[in-house]
Amino acid sequence: MKKKATPISEVLKSVFTELENRKLSSQEEIEGLWKSLVGEAGFKHSRPKSLKKNVLTVSVDSSTWMQELAMRKRQLLKGLKRDLGKDRISEIQFRIGEF
Repeated sequence: MKKKATPISEVLKSVFTELENRKLSSQEEIEGLWKSLVGEAGFKHSRPKSLKKNVLTVSVDSSTWMQELAMRKRQLLKGLKRDLGKDRISEIQFRIGEF
C-alpha cells in the first residue's frame, strides 16, 4: 500500500512553526540571561530586542539607564558570551526605545 503524499503547504507550515518556536525559545533564553546579568532594577528599564549578525540590540527606557548599562557593557558581554557561547554574541548596542 502506497503512503499518501503530504501537501507542500502542510510541510511548509510545519517548518515555519518549528523555526518560530526556536526563535521564541532563543529570545526567552536571552531575556532570562539578561535579567540575571542586570538584576531586577536593570530589567525594569531594559530588554534585549534582537540578535542579528552576533550583535545584541537592547532597548533602554532612559538615557540614564543607557549610560549605566554602557558602563557595564564589558561585564555584560563577558557574561553573555560565557553563557550563550562566544560565537553567538560579539557586541551589544543600546537604543532608547519602548519594550
